[in-house]
Amino acid sequence: MGVSKIFTEWRSSSTFMLVALCFALFTDTFVYGIIIPILPFLLIGPGNVGSEDVQKWTSVLLAIYGVALLLGTPTMSYLCDKYRIQKTTLVGGSIAMALATVLFISAGNVWMFLIARVCQGLSGAVVGVLGLSMIAETSSPERLGSRMACGSASLTWGILCGPIAGGFLFWKFGTGGALGVPIALLGVDFILRMLIVQENEDITKDDEQEDSPLLETSVSSDLSLGFWDSLHPIMLGVIFCVFVISSILSAFEATLPLFVLDTYHWSSLGAGLIFLPMTIPSILSTHIAHFVRRFVPRTIVMTGFFLMAVPMVSLRWAQGNTIHHEIALISLLFIIAFCVTTVQAIIMGDVSNATRKIESLHGITEEDSTGQGRSYALCNMAFAAGQTLGPLGGGIMKHEWGWGCMTLVLGILCLVAGISSFFSISAAVPQGDTGEVDEND
Repeated sequence: MGVSKIFTEWRSSSTFMLVALCFALFTDTFVYGIIIPILPFLLIGPGNVGSEDVQKWTSVLLAIYGVALLLGTPTMSYLCDKYRIQKTTLVGGSIAMALATVLFISAGNVWMFLIARVCQGLSGAVVGVLGLSMIAETSSPERLGSRMACGSASLTWGILCGPIAGGFLFWKFGTGGALGVPIALLGVDFILRMLIVQENEDITKDDEQEDSPLLETSVSSDLSLGFWDSLHPIMLGVIFCVFVISSILSAFEATLPLFVLDTYHWSSLGAGLIFLPMTIPSILSTHIAHFVRRFVPRTIVMTGFFLMAVPMVSLRWAQGNTIHHEIALISLLFIIAFCVTTVQAIIMGDVSNATRKIESLHGITEEDSTGQGRSYALCNMAFAAGQTLGPLGGGIMKHEWGWGCMTLVLGILCLVAGISSFFSISAAVPQGDTGEVDEND
């Protein structure tokens, strides 16, 4: 009896919750990313599309993920905030991703690829909303920044490590080998999601039936934000920053593999390894979050976007097939990734801070807070919009007007995001994020 109670307490602890949710975030985006460098090669395969249509279908398949993510996110938000069935929904998301992986292995035409991408989008909607909101809900204010940085790092690691692993595994073992690793990860992920214990799962059914629903109904009906209340300028600024970052990353996902294939004549291994310089800065994500939280969020976000624009535009000069151009491409991608990691370290924690600030303006205390799910749903929808428009816009611009035009537009988008953040991102260091504040309190 004692051992069982200890095991249940361990499964319901915030530390285990953080580990399980970060692994879920990583696995979901890793399986998503592993398809990126090998998708052009899969499309060229027998029974699929001609070489002249590879860029078009690559962009379409990446955008379909964004559409499914965009449509699935509101449903996940509703389930998260109203019915509190996070665990069941998380397990369903894992099953959807496993189905998508099986479809990719057995796909014999482009329509099966489309169905697989839809399943991936629905899984991403589950993890994007529930994963981040549950981390925020189980974190104290003083630990929120570092724990959200862990969640952000898990997302970034999955998105950027997936292509590297996918390119190598496909080059070495083919389609089956490339997708065998995701299946193993999904098995571990499924077990961890099943082990999660929510706060109300260890309450007896009688107490749960007699007390919890009445309390939750009272809170949700009397003390909750409406949809339009959530669309405060503070939140809109954060949402736009998420959209820009998502658009930039997804535009590169749709164009980088084909760019190095056409320009440098690299193989699938090279198409995967080109994402390595964009992965390295994410190693420092938690350290960056710990350092930059001492400064004004507005300054960090604005400076990060402005600095990002310079290497973004400079990518137009990496189009020659020489070692110098290859080094230039790798270096510029590294700088861009460092700026993205820095901005994300602020933004992901600022979502929760913005939610609590908006709720406080409406007289809702932190104990009665129910808006985290909706806030992360809005950000997930912004991410989904970027995942939809980024591949389509990037693919069209690269195909019609060239690589230089695409990078120029992305650079301008960074400048716009920097200006926008000046008017919307918080201009004060959040309370609880510095030791000095804690001591005074």
